[in-house]
Amino acid sequence: MAAQPIQDLLWSDDFAVLLGLKHSIYPNRNLPDGQEFTRHERLMVYLHRNAEESEPQQDIINSRFCALYLPATIDKLFNLPVPTDMQTLEEHEMAFTFSAHNAWAEMLVAVQHIPYVGKYLRSNKPIAAPGKQLPQLLADRLADAAPRWEGKMAASRRNVCDEERQHYISAAANAVQVLNTLCTHFIKVKDRETVISRETQGKLLPFFLRWSRRYRGQFLGDVSERMKNFFSNQAERDEEFRIVRRMYRNWDVCGLPTCNERTEKKLKACGRCQTVRYCSSEHQRMDWTNNIAGAPHKQFCHKTEY
Repeated sequence: MAAQPIQDLLWSDDFAVLLGLKHSIYPNRNLPDGQEFTRHERLMVYLHRNAEESEPQQDIINSRFCALYLPATIDKLFNLPVPTDMQTLEEHEMAFTFSAHNAWAEMLVAVQHIPYVGKYLRSNKPIAAPGKQLPQLLADRLADAAPRWEGKMAASRRNVCDEERQHYISAAANAVQVLNTLCTHFIKVKDRETVISRETQGKLLPFFLRWSRRYRGQFLGDVSERMKNFFSNQAERDEEFRIVRRMYRNWDVCGLPTCNERTEKKLKACGRCQTVRYCSSEHQRMDWTNNIAGAPHKQFCHKTEY
């Protein structure tokens, strides 16, 4: 039975309850381990509902989720429950690639652009230690799932309907996109051979080559092209990756939206969240209540344990 549409806005705690990271006082909201296809389906409903909101509103919710629940989300990715609620033939098939395509991985797709993700991955605190192994984990799981996904994506229409094929293309695109974000935005170029093993890179590279050609101009093709370049050790691309990494961290851009000046001087980070930097105390004070870009910084600012 299809999930009922949700009328009300979903907040960070709602996502945490659905993902099993927080207990709700309402028993029907707590899904036990094993109900993983139900969990994934509900999460997609939640995400589609919140996608109707403005981008600043979505980022406010996602920022608080990351500040409070990102470590627990990553821990779940490392310790996935076993799905037991397969009801259809398709769900039994999807269970084989559950490790690469599940609710927690889907949530990571939704929040990967949030600055708290970068803070978590760069943190040296014990609570963030799993983040150092996250690229290898996701790469290994993608390498395991890719042959089965490729079989579905490349199958004839007689064997796989367009809707099913699109499902696997979307699953592959999301998995590659998150890996691309981790690699190109957070991994130093000099570390790429140690963060993800050469063996895993060797398994993935043929799929990135194939998908970048077959889906050229489509999302899966674009992210596969970037991962192909990252794994290919092309020296001429190294500076490009360094620029992307620096831009993503925004270390040379003041956090006040109306301050467009890029500066070489060291900017000072917000002492509370440490996810944004400012060229002056005046601009930091202005951004705390400024809503020119949609929402003031105080709505995104949270202390974290990492």
